[in-house]
Amino acid sequence: MVIKKDKHRFVVIIEKDTFENFKAIAEKEKRSASNLAAKMIEDYVKQNNK
Repeated sequence: MVIKKDKHRFVVIIEKDTFENFKAIAEKEKRSASNLAAKMIEDYVKQNNK
């Protein structure tokens, strides 16, 4: 997988059951867990960068 030069990857370590629950939430929203996490981080930064 190639990451664009304007993107950055980082790893988050969480409990397995938390990840499984998060993945289920993402599936309900028809997203991947990675996509949902990216969206949540973007929204959080926008909200707190005022």
